[in-house]
Amino acid sequence: MVRVSFHSLIVKCQTELCSMNANIFHHRYRYLFILLLAGYSYLNILFTSGDQLLDISLAKWQFFTLILLVVILVWEINRWLWNQVNSRSALISSRLTSLVPYFLLSLVNVLFSSAAVVYGATLWQGETFADNLSLLKLALAFAFRINLFLHTVNAIVYFNSKLRDSRLEAERLKTVSAESQFEALRNQINPHFLFNSFNVLTELVHKDAEVASEFIQQLSKVYRYLLYNQERDTVSLKAEMEFVEAFIFLLRIRFGESITIQTNLSEEQLESYDIPPAAVQLPVENAIKHNIVSRKKPLTIEIFVENDHLVISNNLQRRQTYIESGGLGLQNIQQRFTYLTQQKVQIEENDTHFVVRLPLVKKAVA
Repeated sequence: MVRVSFHSLIVKCQTELCSMNANIFHHRYRYLFILLLAGYSYLNILFTSGDQLLDISLAKWQFFTLILLVVILVWEINRWLWNQVNSRSALISSRLTSLVPYFLLSLVNVLFSSAAVVYGATLWQGETFADNLSLLKLALAFAFRINLFLHTVNAIVYFNSKLRDSRLEAERLKTVSAESQFEALRNQINPHFLFNSFNVLTELVHKDAEVASEFIQQLSKVYRYLLYNQERDTVSLKAEMEFVEAFIFLLRIRFGESITIQTNLSEEQLESYDIPPAAVQLPVENAIKHNIVSRKKPLTIEIFVENDHLVISNNLQRRQTYIESGGLGLQNIQQRFTYLTQQKVQIEENDTHFVVRLPLVKKAVA
């Protein structure tokens, strides 16, 4: 628990450093940072004997108070300066270049803060300003170092914020692009399926009007499913297979005994998985399009679940004549799955069979 809390504190601190116009001087814990920075500067001076080298005779608490006041003034005036520069950013050609005049103004701040604190010290001691030039030199030296350190950190925070914003914008554009492509892929299903269905219906009308009528009824059920689910990313495997069964009925009207479609799915499997709508219908249609379907050479299609994949397998008996394709079938399926899962559609082909393995999306356990 302690480890998680510490990590959360670090993330929160980083987030806040990138907030408030990406400026460290506006951080909510700035007074704590001021105290720590003053303490570090004080110890650094004692360690290097800076006060003794310049012959400064101040009590330790007085010396620490002086350093603390310098840090407070440098920090707070820098915060005020940022607001002034930021409010006049429209006058600056690039927002990034606002850091340059900001730093130049901060050098004036260093001079003012050091002189103000030393002047206050001279009044407290009842001395003249000229008597404390050594103290002014020391205050200027550390004020400059403190200011340089703060502006270095501030620049890192500022550009890190810009980088984060650019990455977020890139991710947003990437998401929008992916959603647009996915929507386009979904919209391809309806005209593709409708075009092929009308081709089948055209043939049936001339052969058997009664069968054509029944075909139209079943076609309406199939197309109702597509219309109802076209806006969905996924549907339940059970709903998809009910749609496939209606589609298979249409195929059997057309091909009779020339085609055999076997589905071997348990009720548990049907209830446990989701899948993109019409993802099963497209490989079945693709198998019919590119293979011979006749009484002498019947086409057999098997559909079953294996290792969290829906397998659509057909015996391979390629047509000798070229069949024109719009390229929507398997390519459509592969692209649609890339937007839903990290697993890829697997396509296997050997001398006897063509197999498509569709990754199934497991339903969340309630």
